[in-house]
Amino acid sequence: MSHAITRAVVAAGGAGTKMAPITRIIPKEMLPAGRMPILEHIVHELRTAGITDVLFVISSHKPQIPAYFGSGTEYGMDFSYRVQDDGAGPGAPVLAAETWTAAQPFVLAFGDNLIRGGADRETPLQRLVAGTSDCSVLTRVFPADGIPAHETLLGAAAPPGPGSADVAFGRDLLDHVGAQWVHACAARWVLGPFAFDALRACPPRPGGELYLIDAIRRWIAAGNELTALPLRPDDLRFNCDNWETYHDAVAALRP
Repeated sequence: MSHAITRAVVAAGGAGTKMAPITRIIPKEMLPAGRMPILEHIVHELRTAGITDVLFVISSHKPQIPAYFGSGTEYGMDFSYRVQDDGAGPGAPVLAAETWTAAQPFVLAFGDNLIRGGADRETPLQRLVAGTSDCSVLTRVFPADGIPAHETLLGAAAPPGPGSADVAFGRDLLDHVGAQWVHACAARWVLGPFAFDALRACPPRPGGELYLIDAIRRWIAAGNELTALPLRPDDLRFNCDNWETYHDAVAALRP
């Protein structure tokens, strides 16, 4: 990858069932955190990282998102929308964006995950897009006996240090059985055009869901490498798909 990344796909189609019944009328991504919706924090994060063009992949039950954000001119950006009601799993929005990405590398951000970097330095996403890999991901390193529920695990990790150094992640690290520390994906990816073929070649899970992590792990097992960039200890991440973590985000972002 030799040129700046200016495109981002934001996956914002999930039903928000863990936060029902409020999510029947307000998308979870539009719930307020501080003085703006969760998704607006992500828009500012993307803009700070140099992103100019954003595709929101949403369901037909979320007209509030395009109604709020419009064309993106208010943010000095260009926003597009793709409605996807027939996709299942976190890999489906990626496939829905294939034509829009125009064979260019792009950021993938999950719209219910807030990430806030430590003060007075580059944001985690700025560090991620500054890399040269066609496949990279922010991660959080957890002790193997202390992984929170619903985390997407990548593989074995070295013990976390005070800094945040890139890790070349190959098939030797995929097996995390017996590992003391593990990488969990932190909802921000940089992907190249290879991702679409990798997803098409990946069988869905028994429930029919297509998972990006399954496709990436198969791609790594075939001899490829991704770059894992662990979040620093003072970088904050909130997976706001449940009330507990959402309340944590609201408390952290309170003016």
